[in-house]
Amino acid sequence: MSGSFRKSAYRAIVLAGAAVVSPAALAQSIDYQALQDVIGEPVTTSVTGKPQRASELPASTIIITQAEIARSPARDVPGLLKTYAGIDVNQWTAGQRDVAVRGGAQTYNARLLVLVDGRQVYLDHYGMTDWNLLGVQLDEIQQIELVRGPATALFGFNAASGVVNIITRRVGGAPSVTAMAEGGNHGTGKLAGSVMLPVTSAIGVKLAGGHAREGERRIPPPLLRPPTVVDVNSDQISGEITGSFDGLGMTLGGGHATNRQIEYLPSPLLSNQRYRSDNVHGNATRDTGWGGITLNGYVNWLDVRYGIGTTADAGIPVTLENRIIVSQASTLVRLGTSDTLRLGAEYRNNRLRSAQQFAERISYDVASANAMLDVHPDDRLSLTVAGRLDRLWLHQDGAIAQPAYDDPRAFDRAFTRFSFNAALLVRFDEQGSLRINGGHGYQLPSLVNSGTRLQIITPLPIPVFAVGSARIDPVGMWSGEVGYVRTVGSARLELTAFVTRTDDAIASPGDGVQTELFLTPLPSLVARFAAIGDYTTYGTELSVTGMTGGLAWRGNYTWTRTEEQLASLAIPIPYALSPRSTTPVHKANITLGYTVGRLSLSGVARYTSSTRQFSFSSASQLSLFPVDDAIAVDLRAGFSLTPGIEVFGAGENMTLAGGAAVSPIPADRRIRAGLRFAI
Repeated sequence: MSGSFRKSAYRAIVLAGAAVVSPAALAQSIDYQALQDVIGEPVTTSVTGKPQRASELPASTIIITQAEIARSPARDVPGLLKTYAGIDVNQWTAGQRDVAVRGGAQTYNARLLVLVDGRQVYLDHYGMTDWNLLGVQLDEIQQIELVRGPATALFGFNAASGVVNIITRRVGGAPSVTAMAEGGNHGTGKLAGSVMLPVTSAIGVKLAGGHAREGERRIPPPLLRPPTVVDVNSDQISGEITGSFDGLGMTLGGGHATNRQIEYLPSPLLSNQRYRSDNVHGNATRDTGWGGITLNGYVNWLDVRYGIGTTADAGIPVTLENRIIVSQASTLVRLGTSDTLRLGAEYRNNRLRSAQQFAERISYDVASANAMLDVHPDDRLSLTVAGRLDRLWLHQDGAIAQPAYDDPRAFDRAFTRFSFNAALLVRFDEQGSLRINGGHGYQLPSLVNSGTRLQIITPLPIPVFAVGSARIDPVGMWSGEVGYVRTVGSARLELTAFVTRTDDAIASPGDGVQTELFLTPLPSLVARFAAIGDYTTYGTELSVTGMTGGLAWRGNYTWTRTEEQLASLAIPIPYALSPRSTTPVHKANITLGYTVGRLSLSGVARYTSSTRQFSFSSASQLSLFPVDDAIAVDLRAGFSLTPGIEVFGAGENMTLAGGAAVSPIPADRRIRAGLRFAI
């Protein structure tokens, strides 16, 4: 296909998309695969709201396509992300993974916002993502979009270091069925499937579900472990109805997911958890003479039990109930031939109920307004600026736990924050471009950070409580980057230099040396979540991709350096936060894929330099445990029995590198085989 034809076809699609509405609406309606086939590269609407080629995005964005997902050895979203430049994935336990962008790796990473079709699956109660609660099966994912760098102005609070937006496949004109079954060593097993059915020419139905289990890795003796260690066990089911009637598009859906696993708390202390989540969501889009409008809304419910089997009294775990309501309205207006203006508003109410917090209910309301302007003075130059204003009100109500370690008036507070993003893209020609962008965003203190009140079992003669603080402010993040992209033949080279600064980073209490003494009504010690200082991360990312004959290849290298002004790491360690210690300085990945006839082969070689990671020792002392550098190899082979049936085998960490998981718990080798069916 000629370049001029692709360019004209792409412009027509962009103009049509710009006449519609917002990213959420477009994500429901456009055919990503058809666009990619026409343009010759992935297309997204997530950044500016209109269809854009990956090479023309104003933000540093990775797009993982459906074809790349299908042939990867990875079996979950973090496994797919970890092979790209600038991404750290720590697999703390068999089920717990944390994804960090450009440094700052820690348990319960609160700085990465995770979405499914624009709906938040990031868990607000603790500011984290449970990747086994996404409610999405790999075979129903159309593409995964990762925006690197603060994107609060585009996506809202907690997109402080980046955003992962998972776009699922939509119902087409013909029925579609996928199913997958696999099993392996260490008790690994999975069943998953989806059905997409066009009921009429205007109405479609999608159902999906899955069950997965997996045995825990062996926890070495130096680490403090609970008396009982549970294995990973998760279940997911979801459904959606879509309709299109004379310019009006509608979607209504919901889902239920459960997950049980052992994981590191932010302390970090190993604890058994059980999660149960539910959601309902919907949106409506309407075309108008001037553009269009989109209304979105969803409700997420979460029930969590922490510490199951962790103490002698295993029947009384810590229970948290979180509910979030979000409503959004947005519009995308075409200005001239290629310029667009996006306007939006959002309201959210977030509530946490628990007996282990300051009051029965801790909650906040947020009202937001945002705007983004994308202008193209000529074919070689584009400028994108975005701003967002958030106003948050924090509340508490219900019975107050006694003794109270804060004044109730501390929770009756409000604050306003402004976020922005700006980017300049210069295209020298069809083969080369320069991107300069930056922004300022915020990580919101979680509801646990604000209101928790949990007694800690210690040998001390007086009680000790871990306590939140309503006075913690949002964590600010500044970011800047310069990126150069060049295409040479079939190869694409990308070189990026970046710097991020995090101000007033929030940390959980460590070994308890930073405590407050209360003498009334009874003596007690209090260790608080607190903002403990600043750190700066800078580095470079080099990526090369291409195709040689039938061999698809991709390689990247990341160098990351962190400077921190945080709490001391001398034992006893007061706070569990040290990005300089926990972030690998060097990372490199090589990915190969080859298909011949019915046989497909793929492999990933990953190098991660040594780090130190937090964990409590068997002596109940917080320590930094060394994690060796590692070269890990993941492999996959598949054979198509028919065009719709494939048998496959895959293995992770075939080199048996103990540091491959970047966790105090050494990684092991996991091998699986299965059958995939798709029509």
